[in-house]
Amino acid sequence: MEDELLDLVNNKDEVIGTILRSSYEKMVAEKLGYIRAVEMFIQNDEGKLWIPTRTAHKKIAPNGLDYSMGGHVSSSESYVESALREIQEELNLDLQEDDLEFIKKFAPTNLPYFRCLYVYHSNEAPAYNPDDYVSAAWLTPQEIIASIDSGTPAKSSLRETVLALQASKPA
Repeated sequence: MEDELLDLVNNKDEVIGTILRSSYEKMVAEKLGYIRAVEMFIQNDEGKLWIPTRTAHKKIAPNGLDYSMGGHVSSSESYVESALREIQEELNLDLQEDDLEFIKKFAPTNLPYFRCLYVYHSNEAPAYNPDDYVSAAWLTPQEIIASIDSGTPAKSSLRETVLALQASKPA
């Protein structure tokens, strides 16, 4: 995979430079700033989320549960442009901005990322890229949380994000 150029941002999510994705550890160690990411869930009419399992060769959370789509925002891209690109790359879906529901922007906490979360409403499972995922299932938010809490590997921010999604929806 080609090294990706990312925008380096300050604590107000303002661009202060660029950094290569391969320089992530340096960015963290030297506290150079933050980077940006996008995450998206596919949610069906029953409220279930399409949750894939990552391939074993992934550096982060190998064989772990993941967002329906997740990725870094490339330099000079907006969050939504990045989401649409990543959706095409990972899920082979050609979506438009109007297809995505913005849920929340997360400020950096334990991860040095600004993250934007979107939802795409669909009852169809996508034809995912086998380089990214090995399987997938429709799960309720409660099933996802219970699976993570019982020790199933997952992206480190997945639990927090599922809870934020639940909190964003009216009861």
